[in-house]
Amino acid sequence: MKKFRSITDYMTWRGDLTLQQDPFNEVDSVILGMASFIDFAGIVPPPGTPGTVRFDAAMARYMAELDGEQAHFGVIIPDQTLDLAKQASECPRYADAELFAYENVVDEAKEMQFAAVTFRLSDGSMFVSFRGTDDTIVGWKEDFNMYFQDSVPAQERAAAYLNCVAGQYPDKIRTGGHSKGGNLAIWSVVHAAPEVQARLIQAYSNDGPGFNHAMLRSPAYLAVRDRCMTYVPQSSLVGMLMEPADNVKIIYSTQTGLLQHDPFSWDVERNHYNYLPERSAFGEHNDAALRLWVDSMTEEEQRALIGDLFEVLESSGAKTLTEMDNNKRKAFSAMRKTIQGYDRERRKRINRLVGRLISAQITVALPENITAGAAEFKSKL
Repeated sequence: MKKFRSITDYMTWRGDLTLQQDPFNEVDSVILGMASFIDFAGIVPPPGTPGTVRFDAAMARYMAELDGEQAHFGVIIPDQTLDLAKQASECPRYADAELFAYENVVDEAKEMQFAAVTFRLSDGSMFVSFRGTDDTIVGWKEDFNMYFQDSVPAQERAAAYLNCVAGQYPDKIRTGGHSKGGNLAIWSVVHAAPEVQARLIQAYSNDGPGFNHAMLRSPAYLAVRDRCMTYVPQSSLVGMLMEPADNVKIIYSTQTGLLQHDPFSWDVERNHYNYLPERSAFGEHNDAALRLWVDSMTEEEQRALIGDLFEVLESSGAKTLTEMDNNKRKAFSAMRKTIQGYDRERRKRINRLVGRLISAQITVALPENITAGAAEFKSKL
């Protein structure tokens, strides 16, 4: 049986190979994508500001500022992320990369969470690393907003950011990120200036949410789709939300269900992932049920459901998932009061939509209904 190798094993095994000896690959993209979770504020210059900082020097300064304290990225982001970034900064493969244009913006009024940093690599290219959803509740709300908005503020900021960093240096460009960062990696190149698109080598979405039909049929997307790659684990839910971009590859993960979203569970072979020929039955079932459920809702129902969900979460008084987790009793008490304050009609609407989700799970599990389609499903409810 093949021995499992993680992305950290990959660096131990191949981190001494420079990009000249072994060209940039998809495993590199998720490593540098996860490195964007490091808070480089005050260490790496912001967009539009001249100057760069070597990756090894930036991480050394970050570790010195921690001064032995434990870095915590939230209840969702693996704490191994710090070890990953530190290990990467010590590998000959990445150590001499030059970092610039670090930006981190959380704007509750705009319902935006955005962060990115750019690496100038030793092969003469740039890697634009977009951070995924962080620990903030507003960041999660923005993800849900993707369902019914043509664009969300982080996507628009990603395109502006890419145009900005492309103007600072003339290098060839790669973009990438994990989860929401992968969505931003593809969105940014689709909506970048044509001269920036012409410099694109590859855009990597590592289990990032998909897009709406209109974007995936737009001339701007068609111009770059052959350079847009999506990687999802076998039971992926996040990476199959909405419609994934073209060129999807399935990765073997040692985890199950939603836990497969963790890139530390993805199996690596030499300079690529361990690929599978198809998704798992579990993944196909849940994907079909979720799509059926979402398609059964009008845009108004989607907006109302997301509004209700985040009104309850925000009533906890917490700004992050960690704050909520650390004050469970107080948070749940406040959220329960909010739900109890809903009128009868509002409760009925929520119960009806939750009931549809359960019905969707049953519908896709019945052989005679698998091909019925969302339109028929909606007519039955």
